[in-house]
Amino acid sequence: MASPPSSSSSSSEWQPHLPDDCWESIFKHLTNPHDHESLSLVSRHFLSLSNRLRTSLTVSDHLLPLLPALLRRFTSLTSIKLPLCINADIDALLSQIASFDLPSLHSLDISPQPTFPSHGLHQFSQKFPTLKSLNCSYTYDLDLVLIAECFSNLEEIDVSFSELRHDTLSEWDFQLKTLASGLKKLRKVNISGLGIASKGLWDSSIFALCQNCKFLKEIVALETFSTSKEGQIGLANAIRERPQLRSLAVSFERDNEVGSGNVALELIDALVSLKDLTCLQLSYSSISDEALCALADGVLPLRKLSLRQCSGYQYSGISCLLRKCNNLQYLDLQGTKFLNDERVIDLSLLLGNLKVVKLSGNRNLTDLSLFAIMLNCPLITEIRMDSTGVGKHKLQEDCLVVNSHVKFLYLASNSCLNDESVEMIASVCPNLEVIDLSYCKRVSMGAVEVLLRCCKIQRMDLARLGYPHELSQFQFRVNFQVPTLFVLNLSWCRISDEELSLISKNCYNLKELNLDYCHEITDNGVKQVVKNCKQLRMVSLDSCEKVSCDVAWMVFQRPSLRKIIPPKFYTSGIAFFWGRGYLLCPSDIHHRGRRNLRFWTEDYDYEYWGESLYLLE
Repeated sequence: MASPPSSSSSSSEWQPHLPDDCWESIFKHLTNPHDHESLSLVSRHFLSLSNRLRTSLTVSDHLLPLLPALLRRFTSLTSIKLPLCINADIDALLSQIASFDLPSLHSLDISPQPTFPSHGLHQFSQKFPTLKSLNCSYTYDLDLVLIAECFSNLEEIDVSFSELRHDTLSEWDFQLKTLASGLKKLRKVNISGLGIASKGLWDSSIFALCQNCKFLKEIVALETFSTSKEGQIGLANAIRERPQLRSLAVSFERDNEVGSGNVALELIDALVSLKDLTCLQLSYSSISDEALCALADGVLPLRKLSLRQCSGYQYSGISCLLRKCNNLQYLDLQGTKFLNDERVIDLSLLLGNLKVVKLSGNRNLTDLSLFAIMLNCPLITEIRMDSTGVGKHKLQEDCLVVNSHVKFLYLASNSCLNDESVEMIASVCPNLEVIDLSYCKRVSMGAVEVLLRCCKIQRMDLARLGYPHELSQFQFRVNFQVPTLFVLNLSWCRISDEELSLISKNCYNLKELNLDYCHEITDNGVKQVVKNCKQLRMVSLDSCEKVSCDVAWMVFQRPSLRKIIPPKFYTSGIAFFWGRGYLLCPSDIHHRGRRNLRFWTEDYDYEYWGESLYLLE
């Protein structure tokens, strides 16, 4: 380890003389990419190291002028995302990227696009022929033949909800079969919403994929609407061609008649033959108890099961299946109306390895279900019970058991949830990191108790908390330090300047703060936030009627800001911004890249490009 620098040396350039690989190992423990930005400002050496660690880049309109510099700077990129850019020609953009040396690049995402960039992708493939992942979802005029010819090494492809180039049945059939025969290394495919079933191509396309793609492990084909028995038998025959399939996600039109199901038993028999199947999603389908019991008899090694918004089955069917799924880690039963507290308690006893459970949309489920899951599923990390009856039943504190594994808790739109219930929940989840209490109109100071008792809390969504309700004033006084809180949503809350000032002083590491429709706050409260939250990157003040603070002041007072959504048009700052090169462009407020500041107004958009600070989001 090097000795400390002498008084004559520059302390900003000094750091211990460790090998680069050691520094990189240290930096990789900083999971938030924004932290690398701070490191890059320490020294040229740290700048070089942090450049190497950035592996993904999303190119939107405001970054277009900077793209060449960014591609020269970040040479270790493995993935690039090119969402719809209003001010860019996607073909030209792909050709431009192809002119740079990016040896590690293996993933490209161009969704969504109004037209398929044939020329650009052809140029791109000549430079990056070994591309492994391509996302063309929500793209019109899709050409699967070109994809198969240009990217034969693809292992993952997503063409969901796209429109193919030709409308005739023969052309669709030709394109789908060409894709299947051309991508021999394919491991994962998403063809959801392609409409292949409505065109009568369900059997042939799925069969071609399973027959030709020998390494195929995962198929996603949601919203295909292949409800005929013949179509499902075709799917059954297809997946029998790939016995090593590990994940299957399909959905069929539901039959609302209780006790019936339209998932054919022939398909269930085929699923049972997949002895490596660990993930099964049959969301928005109708499935019978008989089918679920048949799945149970197959003793599949399922770790993830989703029957979200499914109908046709009852408690006997799901309990039969879960008794055989001893290693299940993820369970989604959202919208399952026949469940109640007693049944959830019984099911939780079968799920000792469960880590994620989703039970939203059932008002019959109360605190009893929530605490039973925490008690009987000791490894649970995420619970989603939005729009349920949590808060109806109060449990005695001596009946509660602490679960230190729970990190994510989503309880939005629970009308019965109150401060007492929230405090009780916080008392048994000491390691909670994310909580959503939005639209819980009876909660006020209970949210403060979460901050006090959960010392690892990072994100809170309190939108519309206590509103509308008979409470005359929303109470959110944070009189203690909460250094771990990074994201806070207080939109539509009756919060005052005094409370906002306390938040800014005690939640001083906030990076994102949403204050939309907070009608009581003024310039004074906002200025306290900008002054005290030194890592603030985003603040939203949409429709804050009493706020008129100067955007320019906010930017120069807090250089870390990247996105600002002001409450209204700022006439006082227009001359200042115009005089420094603002351009008319369609965007909301952003301040990133080369000190790039955009701000939305009622009538105009302006964009300013200042000097480069090498800052990125």
